[in-house]
Amino acid sequence: MQVGLNILGAENLYAGRIRPVLDMAAAADRAGVEMISTGDHIGFNAAAHAERVRTNNFPFPIDHDWYEPLSLLSAVAAVTERALLNVSVLIATVRPPVLLAKQIATLDRLSDGRAAIGMGVGWQEAEYTATNMPFDARFGRMEDTVRACRELWTKAPANFHGREFSFEDFHALPFPVQERVPVIFGFGPSRRNFDRIARVADGWTVNPADMQTFSDSVTLLRDIFETHGRDPGSAIVQVSVSPERRDDGTADLGATAEKTLAWHAAGATVAVFRPATFCTAGEEVPELIDWAVGLKSKIQDTAEARR
Repeated sequence: MQVGLNILGAENLYAGRIRPVLDMAAAADRAGVEMISTGDHIGFNAAAHAERVRTNNFPFPIDHDWYEPLSLLSAVAAVTERALLNVSVLIATVRPPVLLAKQIATLDRLSDGRAAIGMGVGWQEAEYTATNMPFDARFGRMEDTVRACRELWTKAPANFHGREFSFEDFHALPFPVQERVPVIFGFGPSRRNFDRIARVADGWTVNPADMQTFSDSVTLLRDIFETHGRDPGSAIVQVSVSPERRDDGTADLGATAEKTLAWHAAGATVAVFRPATFCTAGEEVPELIDWAVGLKSKIQDTAEARR
């Protein structure tokens, strides 16, 4: 299992300053954290945001800063050497596919082949309206978006004919460093959605609300990969781990480790921890990084004991 840090909101541990977040990413990379992630929203309609808070306990206030993720990860790429660079998840279908392909290819080049992008379709129609993109049929358009990106990432000239966009004899360089940039879909766990993943993507990033059926969902995902002629063991399964808490509200790292190890045993291949939910100040982050990296040793010890 790989371990990652999600830096979304981490600037709040440093009085709103973003530069210390880049220093955090660099320290995590040196320590052995294998993925640096962030989140994505272009903006919010106030009424839609309030409804999401009411019905889904959306944890971010409307005045929360949302740095454009591919731009932020480009800055992270400049101060790291090993960690994968991830969005969990990029709302891909509010972005023009040709521009999106160029942005991801650029990130992959800048990082020497470390882009691993989670993609989703979001929940807020207002983001589509504000970007002049259609909200209907967005799941199908996601598949077309990834197919178009893969065409642009591997061919020049590139040709693509989709339901809503197309291009012919189109040259868009540079290509990514990676032969296949990992794309990880943030969809609900259903046969239809897992078919979409198996057709065009490389794995599943799990919504915390879907963890109750996690083990069965992983089995279904792997079965569908096999049905599509793909190695079921190759499916990326990325989980975001929130802290277990003591009665006084502090993060219980021991209990959180037990939960994470159980999810790994059930099929998680990547566990991501968000410092903004574990820590109250930047001074606490080094301990969280050491703990996260130490989980890998526990997993190895557990695997050896089972042998």
